Amino acid sequence: MKKIGLMLMAALSLGFVACEDTSSAIPQSNPQEATMTADGLTVAFGADLAGESIDLATLVATGGAVNVITTEAVENLPAGATVEYTMQLSANEDYSNATSFVVENGAVSATEWDNWFRSTIGYAPDTKVNYVRFAAYVVEGTSKVRLGGIDKFYAQKSVNVTPVAIPLEEAYYLVGTATNWNVAEAIKFNHSGANVYEDPIFTLTTVIPDDCTEWWWKIVPESTYKTGNWVSADYASYGPEDGNEELTGKLFARTNEADCGAGCLKITGTIQIKIDMLNCTYEINLGSPNLWTPGNSNGWNHASAQMLYTYDFVNYMGFAHLDGDFKFTNAPDWGHTNYGFAEEGKLSTDGSAGNLNAGGNGLFWCNVNTTELTYSLYLAETLGVIGDATPGAWDNSTALTPSADFLVWTGDVEFKAGGEWKLRANNAWDVNLGGDMNNLSKDGSNIATPGEGVYTVTLDLSKLPYTVSVAKK
Repeated sequence: MKKIGLMLMAALSLGFVACEDTSSAIPQSNPQEATMTADGLTVAFGADLAGESIDLATLVATGGAVNVITTEAVENLPAGATVEYTMQLSANEDYSNATSFVVENGAVSATEWDNWFRSTIGYAPDTKVNYVRFAAYVVEGTSKVRLGGIDKFYAQKSVNVTPVAIPLEEAYYLVGTATNWNVAEAIKFNHSGANVYEDPIFTLTTVIPDDCTEWWWKIVPESTYKTGNWVSADYASYGPEDGNEELTGKLFARTNEADCGAGCLKITGTIQIKIDMLNCTYEINLGSPNLWTPGNSNGWNHASAQMLYTYDFVNYMGFAHLDGDFKFTNAPDWGHTNYGFAEEGKLSTDGSAGNLNAGGNGLFWCNVNTTELTYSLYLAETLGVIGDATPGAWDNSTALTPSADFLVWTGDVEFKAGGEWKLRANNAWDVNLGGDMNNLSKDGSNIATPGEGVYTVTLDLSKLPYTVSVAKK
């Protein structure tokens, strides 16, 4: 009696029944010829797996099966016994985190393979290497014996796999608690306006009220927003695993057969939701009170960079010493959102985006909108004191002198006994500061005169809040 018959008798005599193994043990080195023989079993790759590539889109559209393996010959198979297979599929050559698929009639489901590709590798329609191998079993009645033991695999190979491409749309919207789940009230995400396959990043800033204990959310594309039908079509909505509270993760598309989940946040305050619809991922950041300006002027050191401030977690403003290249970041590090160059006046949150450039060395008033991803720079060539308490009245500023880094400005100003004053850039009103001398604000109220006489005025823009002091000479 030869190999398979002996192996099966030995296993049955010990009362051993082996269940399907899904371990990711160190793989055996098996040849990749057209036919492979071991332990009395000769197998060959199925028609779809025999080549170097698999197009899942074609297979899904033409029947949904991927022919992966065939039994060429088996020695002394007992009467009534059959040979069955499971296919292990992995994105890693060492088969770590491999997933097992049931092989039926030599084939696996193309849809299930595509779903695995999306959840494991991503939604981008890029061709990626997949690694496959097979476990073989002799099945007789209720007995199932794995050939070669738990570490034995047949027909191991790599194959280039192209997934089904997800249709990207020009716009996406937020629905959920914020809209009472009403698609007609969905909130539109912001986008750069570029080709969505070149820039699949969409962002939205919103506020979760303090009294909200569970804030649910989903994403719908523009087609769903227009039709209002988000419950019975493929790609009609996207969401994480249902009830997921994580701030980062994968988005899963609704199918015609099954709904997708909805996220559930248990935080409050201003948040920014960033979605990558090509790779179907999301990232939620709590609103940042500041933006930082690392660049050439400060050695790309966040600790030495000036900060912008905001009143609404969308519009940021402030002075920064810039010298050529720089970026905006929403944290004092590179591990969060970085804003680089998309086009003139436009920002990109792609971590690989190029640097912004101030076009020179000086003090700039910066405006940034993190929702619309826009920015502007205003060079402050001069800063001075203006007002009816000063010699130039409200017509001409008395200039101050900057420090080497343009962050501290000083000068002697002759004030009148009565009247008011402010500070402004470039002897114009585009950027002016007023209000509390210990917390100056753009377009702030006028400041009362310190009294008659000559005073040294010191404007400190090196840190927030901006301050101005006067000292009588």
